[in-house]
Amino acid sequence: MTNYIRYAVAACVATMVAVPAQAQGAGASRSSKDCELHVWPTENYIGINTGLLSGFGIVGALADTAAHDGRVKTVKDLMRDYLGPDVQLAELNRIGLTKTLRLDGYRIVVEAPTPFNEDVKKDPVLKAKTKEMNAKIKSGARLSDSVAPCYAELIGTTIFYHKAMMYGSNLFGGWVYREFAATGKATKSVAGAVKNPLENFPAKTEAQIEAAKIELRDAYAKDFVEYVDKKVFKTAVK
Repeated sequence: MTNYIRYAVAACVATMVAVPAQAQGAGASRSSKDCELHVWPTENYIGINTGLLSGFGIVGALADTAAHDGRVKTVKDLMRDYLGPDVQLAELNRIGLTKTLRLDGYRIVVEAPTPFNEDVKKDPVLKAKTKEMNAKIKSGARLSDSVAPCYAELIGTTIFYHKAMMYGSNLFGGWVYREFAATGKATKSVAGAVKNPLENFPAKTEAQIEAAKIELRDAYAKDFVEYVDKKVFKTAVK
């Protein structure tokens, strides 16, 4: 990962904001009333092109035709369309979120998405909440008001599309994972991002649109599995 990408991922972690829970989903029952995994998807989408003709801008009229909303789309727009918070949660559930994190029996509590970093810069209230959230992370405090005796958090920080002349196109998924004992500060806190390659996204022809959607979602799911293996449990070969 280049220094620029490291900086971008670190900046994304700094744009998270504390928000109240929106909804709850039921997991397998191992005293599920006592065990909770709080999950924050993200709305922080970033697209960077470091090739000779850098800068994405508009993808083209093809995306407009596919979306049927009267305007062309940027790469960020397409990521919002194809990989919104609901889709992120669906992909994590598809691969088995609690099983992947070795939290079988935990009840999943879905929190409101972490925001787009540009919105944080423009909104003083959002910026203040971001500062509060970062302070809690730094101090090891829980981000929610839950007092569950077995408790964990998964915070989505970014979905980052990067295209480079020598390395092709890749999707970086960034998260912070934290575990807590019954009381006290976090016993584990792991921030990081991993990448998987993309070939069809963004679609270059109308025939590639569906493949581009599937590929983007699949890359996100693979990113999460690799993040858990390489960062959370460090079981994968470096």
